[in-house]
Amino acid sequence: MDDDRLVAVVTGANRGIGKAITQQLLLQSSKPLIVYLTARVVDRGQRAFDELRREQLRAGSNALRQNNELRFHQLDVSDEQSIRAFIDYLTLVHGNHSIDVLVNNAGGVVRQNDHIVRTCDADTAAQCVQMNYFTAVNMTTWAVPHMRRHGRVVFLVTALAHLGIFSGDLPRVLTSDELTLAGLHIIENGFVSSVGKGTYAAYGFPPMPYAVAKAGLIAYARMMARITASDPRGLLFASVCPGYVKTDMTGPYAPLTPEQGAETPVY
Repeated sequence: MDDDRLVAVVTGANRGIGKAITQQLLLQSSKPLIVYLTARVVDRGQRAFDELRREQLRAGSNALRQNNELRFHQLDVSDEQSIRAFIDYLTLVHGNHSIDVLVNNAGGVVRQNDHIVRTCDADTAAQCVQMNYFTAVNMTTWAVPHMRRHGRVVFLVTALAHLGIFSGDLPRVLTSDELTLAGLHIIENGFVSSVGKGTYAAYGFPPMPYAVAKAGLIAYARMMARITASDPRGLLFASVCPGYVKTDMTGPYAPLTPEQGAETPVY
């Protein structure tokens, strides 16, 4: 086992908001941290690691005095074998209860020929729901048994995923205390299926795959908080919107920097 420093994991951390979150965690001086920068592509993750490590050294003694340490590990949240290998590694190094903070940042939009796909077709809906909902749920499912006391699980979502985009029974169902994970999966898969059939509006869905996927994460965070309310570890689940941040996904005209967008998740 390693030591008694807190362990934070950030998914999709090689660029954008994920990288900024990792940077702010690394440079904070309130608690000694080991921060895992994870990325699907090793070269990109290693490059981000090198950049942030140099920034930590330039920041001077304050961050270093707190004994903060940046580490890189490959992690593809769309690959269950990759998730299991990462969790096994954390368990080996830090013990069975090995995670204090999990930031589910990995996700994105569907691209074709390097351009964002803005149509709402079945393939786009399926890819978007998979990369923004199911991956984060699967990562969290594997991580929660290994969370430490007062562990924190944070989901990056969007203000577009508010209940007002839905109609019919969906707003009530998504906020119901009776909602189960199986039921939530049915909703997300039902959206994909209804897009393919052209019936999504009849079921109360908007033509917004990214927002529907993130609304699922908001409902999942609420559900997990309810399910684990009696867990003696005192876990916290939060879904946060970073705001309209300038990233590869949003383009150059968004008003906020990744550093500004990282403030709420880090808080």
